[in-house]
Parts: sequence; C-alpha cells; structure tokens
Amino acid sequence: MSQNFINERPLEEREESVLGALVYEFITTGKPVGSRSFVQKYSFSISPATMRNIMFDLENMGFLMQPHTSAGRIPTDLGYRFYVNSLLDSYDFSSKDSIEVNEDALKNELLLDKLFSSVVRMIAQVSRYAGVILTPRADFAVVKRIELILLDNNEVLMILVTRTGIVMTKKVSLSVNLTQDEVYECSRYLSSELSGYSIHEIRETIMVKLHSEKSITRNKGIALDIAELALTESREAELNVEGIENLLKINEMVQDDRLNSLLNVIEEKNILKNVMERMLEKDGVRILIGKEINEGKVSGCSMVATAYKIGNKKVGSVGVLGPTRMDYEKVVPLVDYSGRIISDYLTKMSM
Repeated sequence: MSQNFINERPLEEREESVLGALVYEFITTGKPVGSRSFVQKYSFSISPATMRNIMFDLENMGFLMQPHTSAGRIPTDLGYRFYVNSLLDSYDFSSKDSIEVNEDALKNELLLDKLFSSVVRMIAQVSRYAGVILTPRADFAVVKRIELILLDNNEVLMILVTRTGIVMTKKVSLSVNLTQDEVYECSRYLSSELSGYSIHEIRETIMVKLHSEKSITRNKGIALDIAELALTESREAELNVEGIENLLKINEMVQDDRLNSLLNVIEEKNILKNVMERMLEKDGVRILIGKEINEGKVSGCSMVATAYKIGNKKVGSVGVLGPTRMDYEKVVPLVDYSGRIISDYLTKMSM
C-alpha cells in the first residue's frame, strides 16, 4: 500500500514491507525488534546493515522508536497507523471465517439487554482484551404495547413494552379521578394508536397529530396526557464494559502511565462513553490508536469499534479496548461481526 503521511515522503516499497513485518513481529512477541534476527526470520534479501539503515530512516520519519539505546525498534502510534491502514485495505468485510463464536447462542437471546451482555462478554473472551458496548437511547425503541395500572392517590403506572423486549415503567400523577374501566379504555387507546412507532416518533409527530383529531374524547385526551408525561424523560445510552481484568494481565498495560489510564477508564466511564459516541459519526470499523483517542486521561491504548444499526439508522456502538500492541488482525473481524449480529437482531425485532 502507498501511504502519504503529512510532511513526509511516501514510503518506498521495501520500507513498507519492513515496517509492516516489524509491526506484526512486535505485536506477536512484545519484544523490540533487532535488525539481525529480523532479517533472518522474515527472509529479507538484504544485509543486517541495510536493515539497520532502513529502520533508522523509519525512525527518523516517526514510524519507529528505540526504547533504549542498545535495544531494537518498536512501533510508534504512527507505525501502528500504517499497519492498521494496510490491514483495513486488504480486509474482506464479508468474511467471518476467523470468528470462533457460538452464533446460535447469541441469536437465541430473547431480551435485548441480555443480548448486549452476551455480545460484550463474548468479545472479551475471544479477544482477551476488554469488550465495550454503548446501548441505544430508549428513543429508538418501537412500541409493542402499553398497559396502564391504576394505583392509589390518583396515580397511574404506565408499562411500555418494546418490540425488542425492553420494558419501561413510569408513574404519573393525575389531577382527575378515573375508574378502573376508564383506565382500561386509556390502555387500549394508547396501544392501538402508538404501537409500531418509535418513542422519538411519538414525541415528535404522533402526539401532536392525535391531539389535533376532532374525534378525541375526554378519556383519550387524558390517555395522551399520561403518555406525554411518562415519555418526557427517556433512558440514556449506557456503557457496558467486560474484561478489564484481561488488560491487567498484559505487562505493558500495568506500567505507570498505562495503568493510570486503565484506572481512569474504570473510574470515569464517561471517557469511554464519549469515545463510543464518536463511533456513531461514521460507518464501518474505526480504529483509534494512542493519542487518536483524544482523551488526555488515556494513553498507550487502542480502540477498535463500529456502530450498529436498526435498518439504516445508527443507534449504538460496540468495540474492543486494548493496548496499542493489539492483535488487530483478530480484533477487526471480531468487532465487524459483532456489529452485524446486533444490527441484524435489532432490525428484525423492529419490523
């Protein structure tokens, strides 16, 4: 692949081959790469001295660094970026041959919350890093049915069941008295008129339309008021993280700055939540490496994530958090597959 980096000349073909192989070697072994053993292992038809010169040039261009004077080279964030771009250029997004998961077990989950938990747990187990999922806001959910239950003190409990199995409850205080029969009538009316619409659609257009109908009765008006009050606040998107303990088993992740980053991520979930919300801005698998995460409290980490959808609408994101020395070849298809599984499930459930 020919890749132009800002303020740098394009890499020559031999430099590309060396850089790609060196990043792969470091990801595999975790050890700085020396010129002599590297030439022998990867059968480069050049001398160790020539390899040292190539590494020196790559270091000057910012792709490699030397942790110690006498050590070999390791990739910088820019080096990883080159490798990842090469990987994405050649990745077949239609294939899932390398994914070893129990797809039937995931598809047999009947409740959405359990599906999310199963997927993020699967991601952590297969990747051996941390699985992360941002659940959708409740606005996306399509109403299946609504039940109203009369409580004491002129209170009504609204129970809203969505097509994806989410159950939402909300108490509403009334300024009028209703009989049990009238509450049943309100339940039937709301279910018949609001079923099949998302909560967002109900708030934005359906309520206005129903209120303006000439045939609206007193009880129908009360029913709409109840629904309006109950749907004023919706459940925010939530972040679910599994497998942080996997990261604590990786040597470089428990060293000084990176350990502090992990502790920040664990303690301040808004850091990861902000990153996962950014994944909704574009289609496809996105990879943020090191400083690209753009969070001052996170260093030495990479995030591989993708948005999942209902139809064509992006509603949440799923991904993997790990070290910059991540096995991207394994993680990219895993994340892509996970996004597709969730999208298929949500789309089918919302029909």
